[in-house]
Order: sequence, then C-alpha cells, then structure tokens
Amino acid sequence: MSDKLNTSRRRFLQGSVATVAGVAFGGSLLTKPVFANEFPSGRIEVLVPFSPGGGTDRSVRLVTPAWQTTLGMSDPFRLNHSPGAGTLIAQNALKDASHDGHTVLFTPAPHVAWLSVLQSDEFSLGQVAWLGSYFQDPNVLLVPSDSPYQTAQELIDDARETGRTLTASVSSPMSAAHAATVVLRERAGINIRIVPFDGGGEARNAVAGGHVDLCMAPYWSAINVLELTRALCIFADEDPSTGLWDAPPAKEELDFEMPNLYEPYGAMVSAQVRDDHPDTFERLSSTFMKALESDEFREAAEDQDIHFFAQAWGPDRMNQFIEEYIALLDEFRPAMEQDLEEM
Repeated sequence: MSDKLNTSRRRFLQGSVATVAGVAFGGSLLTKPVFANEFPSGRIEVLVPFSPGGGTDRSVRLVTPAWQTTLGMSDPFRLNHSPGAGTLIAQNALKDASHDGHTVLFTPAPHVAWLSVLQSDEFSLGQVAWLGSYFQDPNVLLVPSDSPYQTAQELIDDARETGRTLTASVSSPMSAAHAATVVLRERAGINIRIVPFDGGGEARNAVAGGHVDLCMAPYWSAINVLELTRALCIFADEDPSTGLWDAPPAKEELDFEMPNLYEPYGAMVSAQVRDDHPDTFERLSSTFMKALESDEFREAAEDQDIHFFAQAWGPDRMNQFIEEYIALLDEFRPAMEQDLEEM
C-alpha cells in the first residue's frame, strides 16, 4: 500500500486520544453498576457519532422521547455528539463507558461494517450488540434541479458515449455514500470522480448548488435539498414515499443490475451489557421496540416525513445486514482505495 494511500486513510480516520477521553470521561458516561430491577437508575447517555443537525442527529431526536416514555424515565436522554474518525471516536467512548446499559450509541449500520473492515485492530463486531433499527434510509441518485439529464439511463448513456468524467459528492472517503457511488460507477462502466466533503450535509449542498454532477444520498437525510435537486432513481424496490422525490426504482431505469442500497439506522450497546446483564439488555431491547410501535413515535415520524421509512428491525436482522454489506465491501473495496490515491 502506498504512502499516499496510508496518508489518505490516516486523514480519514484521524481522531485525537484526548477527544476520545473527553467524550468518555467528561460527562456522566461512567455510572455505577446497578441491578436489573433498578434499571435505569439514572440518566441514559446517547452517543451520536456525527455533529448536530445531520440525519443521524435528527432521527435520534425523533425516537428518544418515545423510548424515554416506554422506559418510564422522568429525565430525558442526554445526547452526546462524538463525531470523527469514521465513528471510531463514538465507538471508543462506548467501549470505555461503564457496561451497565446507561450508555447507548445510535449509528447508521454501514459505518459499523466499515470499522470492522478498516479498523479491525481497534474495533470488532464482537464488542457491540444491536438493540435494533428504527428506520432504513434508501439511497437515491440526485442531480441538480437544472441538470440536463432527465433519467438515470440518460446520464449513464451520455457518460459512456462521450467518455466524460462525471463528478460525485460524498460525505467522506470510505463512507456508505462513497461505496454506493463506486457500485454505480463500476456496474455502469463509466468514469466518476469522487469529491469528498466533511459530512453528508455539505455533500448534498454541493449537488444542490450545481458544483458536482451527482450525489448518491440517503433519501430522508437529504430532503432538505428536495427543491434544489431531482432524484433520477431510488435503489430500492420502490419509492415508499408520496409527494417527495417520487423516484423510479433503479431496476426499472438502468440497463445493468444494481443492488438495493440503503442505510439502516440503529441503536446498540456494548456486548458486555448483553452478556453480563441480560435482563437489562432485554429491557432496553423490548422498550426500544415498544417505542417504535407507539403513537408518540409514529406521530413525530409522520411530522418529519420519516414514517415512510420507519420499520422496526431486531438484532438478528441488523447482524444479517452487516454480513451482507461486508460482502459488498469486499467486492468494491479495491476501487474505493484507488479513489483515495486520487483525492
């Protein structure tokens, strides 16, 4: 592996030890051990591995009030934003916190898969346990509203015929958006140059402003640029929403096969909570699922247009997704690492 690739990877994964320590010990993450019948004995910390205002943060704020109700808590969850290092900072904070169930991490599942592949010396799937997923965000192919392309196949055909290199914004190198874009590029046999940004919001603003040709983005997380973009297709069996992008399925638009691409957002605790405190883990898991069925969550989700994508997945389904996603990464990782050398 070249020095340049190592440098790019280090830049992507960099995060200071001091920051991790500050997240882990600066708040009330460390709580004394409790017995299951006393749980929760205090406020629950929610680690969010991204900055406030993004899709993960917004979705967490929808589900945690309902979960607070089903847990019977008087104090609201405390959100602790721990961005950086491809979510490794937040994962390290979870690892360093007391394993009594009072620290929960919310994250898109693809980032967990990526850490297990790229940072196997610092993170393993065996150190975490899923509670479940509360919504699954399908990818859409976005172009600026004034783009000359009216369909996804028209964009592909033009790139093939002219040999032109298209530009695509992604939230960061080696991210779920990067992976989705590379799958499209390799399957279509066209040239796409990856343009990384510092977060999904900036990447979506880039396509909305016409600074890049396209952006592979999670549907709900990108609705803030709805009026400034068009979705040429959705990488799912159908567009579950009405009145938003109304995107046609990729399988009906493209002359080549594309997998369904989506990002399940889920909650997890350390595996030690599950193994050492099974009653606490069961209480967390069951009340989380109950919250997703509550009127409180459903009304909040509908108000934010997330109800189209809200579906409860249990731990087994989340683990299955991780396994399938890692298989996808194995196929396209070399092409993604080549992108790093060109950034």
